[in-house]
Amino acid sequence: MGDAARPSDDEFTKVLQESLVTWSSYLSAGSEDHLFPLQAIDLKSLVYQTPPFLGDDLASSDEKILFACEEMQSTQGSLLINGRSTWRTSKGTCDLQPRILPKQLLLAVGRRSRVRFSEDSPLSDWPGVQGLSGYDKGNYLSVLYFAWAYILSARWVELLHRSADHECHMGYTVQGVGSSPPPDKHSKVLIDLGEDDCEEEVLWWRAILCSGNGWDATTKYNGHIYLSPWSVSIKEAGLTLATKAAMGAKSEPPSSATALKYLTRFCVHHRFYAQCSLALAGVLYIPFLKGRIVSLPFPKPVPRLELKEHVDDSITDFLNGHSQLLPKYMTLSSNPWGLRSLLNSTFFNPDIECNLVSAWLNPAFAVLDSIPPRKTSLVALLTNRQPRLGILWLGAVFTDLTKSILRDLRSGMVALDLLASAWTGTTQTFLTSQMGDNNGESIRRDDECRLLFITACEGHDRPPIWPWKPFGVTQICDTELSVRQHAQCALHCLEYQSWEWMLTNDRLIRIFREESSQLPDKTSYSAPESISAKLSDHNYDFLSQTFSEIATRGIFGWLRSTGYPRSERPIYQHSWFDLGTDEQEPNNAESDVEIHWGPKKRHVESWLDGIE
Repeated sequence: MGDAARPSDDEFTKVLQESLVTWSSYLSAGSEDHLFPLQAIDLKSLVYQTPPFLGDDLASSDEKILFACEEMQSTQGSLLINGRSTWRTSKGTCDLQPRILPKQLLLAVGRRSRVRFSEDSPLSDWPGVQGLSGYDKGNYLSVLYFAWAYILSARWVELLHRSADHECHMGYTVQGVGSSPPPDKHSKVLIDLGEDDCEEEVLWWRAILCSGNGWDATTKYNGHIYLSPWSVSIKEAGLTLATKAAMGAKSEPPSSATALKYLTRFCVHHRFYAQCSLALAGVLYIPFLKGRIVSLPFPKPVPRLELKEHVDDSITDFLNGHSQLLPKYMTLSSNPWGLRSLLNSTFFNPDIECNLVSAWLNPAFAVLDSIPPRKTSLVALLTNRQPRLGILWLGAVFTDLTKSILRDLRSGMVALDLLASAWTGTTQTFLTSQMGDNNGESIRRDDECRLLFITACEGHDRPPIWPWKPFGVTQICDTELSVRQHAQCALHCLEYQSWEWMLTNDRLIRIFREESSQLPDKTSYSAPESISAKLSDHNYDFLSQTFSEIATRGIFGWLRSTGYPRSERPIYQHSWFDLGTDEQEPNNAESDVEIHWGPKKRHVESWLDGIE
């Protein structure tokens, strides 16, 4: 039998064994030939509800507008743009007002992220993708990465140029870009551009691939110069271009559309398909890096004789599809915390209560620890778990972010972002699940949390950053007034409705949820009928309760931020609820609230604020 916080031994063991079978089944279905799953290169379906960056095409291109921005003068400086989302709170007759949640997204940065090439970078050896034979020979991920970084930055300049208080500029910064490149005795890789490249195209490839900054995408705002969030620099790349085009005078940097044509021609020539999509996913993580160095693999060309020249409309159509979605990709990328939350959601299970999180996660990490040190195995497992997030995990592997993501998860640190969840159609928290019924005398604690948040009760105006639902029920007489008022209302919910880009003078650009948009096919994973999974097969402390302790303390800290009712004394006096204070219980026996959280309550919130 469990105590006030811990589950019973039977409950723990049951969830533990079910979790081990579940996570083992994802691993057993991994690719035996070490190829990436086909669904792990699908980026388009992930942004089906994501609004276009800066309201692309929703305001006249000739109209000058003023975005509501805020400068963050930290050590590196950044520029944020203000927005807000609207959430429906009732599907019934209750007139409870919608929740409006403010949100700041990254608009510009103060410094570039730096790229270096390394022989031992992740994905240095491209394994291939299931069902894609004849494509992606060699390894040009890094070359495609720089091309996409430029294209997103050029699109950023074009969209931000509409703002009257921004002076935007796109320019080359390479010295001598118009002259013939000097011989480089350190050159290691020759990049083949094909037969039909023009002078302007060659200049562009030289600018984005040469050593140095290559190009600048900047805006001047309030007297300060900021860079595109996708700005990168390269040092000692050791790349030269194989081309027959003449090198003439300088030219203006191409538009995003023109640069995409250059990239398309390059991909058709080399028959790049999966690598092009993966490189774009990697570029979405550039704002996540916050100016840090990312190590990418050296390009590995294939001999020209192995390249068969012929028209491939599938690649052109594939890139045209990405072109139409660029503004949506930019919005998703400008929310680094949202990207982190999406990766974290792979490990979330809405059926698990907070005190059973260890029983659910311990087998997950035991299985992760058991896989060989091949990135394909890791991606296969995580893609099988949540197919539509496979491309994000593959991008995180490519940019070597998986270590830090998994490290934080193993420490019990999770990210939650309601917007990223709504924009991508993923489930991250119990808050967005349907409410249950109650008997009029008590209410499930997870429903109590939902009502506290959707009514914006004091101390609950922000969502909890812990995704796991609390266990048990609360007597309605012990709940906050807003919970008592709405406990019997039918069909309360938390449902995303719209996103607004904030402008000055109380104006906004609103993008409504596409009601007719169906959630894209997830290519659902089907577990094998029988899986043999034993705890004894793994060297792991399955009985550890650390994850459950952190999750339980976290969600109850949010739920009872103003204090505990007397009936919950066994909970707040439990050893999991180490307050770190010398507070004494109040002498007033009639008090509805007996004790408050101490300083440790804000430990995870402080971590969250530091990340953001």
